[in-house]
Amino acid sequence: MYTDTHLHLDRREFAGEVDAVLDRAVKAGVTRLINIGYDLPSSEASVALARGDGRLRAAVGVHPHDALTIADADGAVTPDGERILARLAELAADPRVVAIGEIGLDFYRDLSPRPAQRAALRAQLALASRLDLPVVLHVRDAQDDIVEELEAAGVPARGGILHSFAGGAGHAAWGAAHGFLLGIGGPVTYRNSGLPEVLAGVAPEHLVLETDAPWLPPVPHRGARNEPAFLPFTAARVAEICGLAAPELARITGANVDRLCGERGWA
Repeated sequence: MYTDTHLHLDRREFAGEVDAVLDRAVKAGVTRLINIGYDLPSSEASVALARGDGRLRAAVGVHPHDALTIADADGAVTPDGERILARLAELAADPRVVAIGEIGLDFYRDLSPRPAQRAALRAQLALASRLDLPVVLHVRDAQDDIVEELEAAGVPARGGILHSFAGGAGHAAWGAAHGFLLGIGGPVTYRNSGLPEVLAGVAPEHLVLETDAPWLPPVPHRGARNEPAFLPFTAARVAEICGLAAPELARITGANVDRLCGERGWA
């Protein structure tokens, strides 16, 4: 049985279909799922979904695209930002919340000023450390910068997931050495992906599987709306890279998720 560690069932792409999507997931062997917040409304929606379905857990946080809701362009946390952080802490008190995320740095789109992104990240890393929760990190064109921020702030004791991992072998080794699991999704199945070469040097004990649904569908569904039922296509490719049978990869990555979530998980 598989765990989808990153998806967004609260998105409008799944409106009116959540139950059907979950049923298809279970039929495909995906029995545990973590719905990820990316701003305050989606974080609240993620917790509500998890409260209503035992297959689901939630993460709460503010994505770097929305960093200006927490900090200003100069990198100072605003009064509104303090209120959002306080609300995230309230949401995270729910035992169905297993991580703070999706937080991080996105220097590809740069939809928020970089000082605001850094400040929002630091504030939420501090929140995760205070609440003793792992983090789910979004990192795009900022691999070295995220390492710099984590080393300056201190890696949360519970580590976390490097979502949609796209770094090199050095970044993978750094993450594994500092308690992070590499989140591997549909892009590993793409023809020109460099991930297979990187993952060939990573033990499966440092990996988890994800869809990022509704985005990043694996081959053979590329171009379609992604959903958790497609996770086995990603798993098959990762298992091939690791030299494992798919059921063994499911067992190992499931144990990795259990270790990450602790008593807030499904065990």
